[in-house]
Amino acid sequence: MKDFDNEIEKAVSRASKAAGWMFVLGVLALLFGLVASFETYGIAFLGALPAAGILFALGVIINLQAMHLMETWRQGRRPSGDAPQT
Repeated sequence: MKDFDNEIEKAVSRASKAAGWMFVLGVLALLFGLVASFETYGIAFLGALPAAGILFALGVIINLQAMHLMETWRQGRRPSGDAPQT
């Protein structure tokens, strides 16, 4: 069971790193679109906005799934005597 606990912690750590990189790539897409918009009269920036939005959204989804995995794992480790009464 200890190995499984370590695997869960590693998966959550990798997910948080991936979410961070999605945020960084979203910022880079916005900066690239802003710089390129000077040559294209703002058209490149309009193209960079959806790209950055998708990258930000992917980072949020990855982070939410990691939190869900951690919460599910934590609830599964709780002894059955501690389960909430319904």
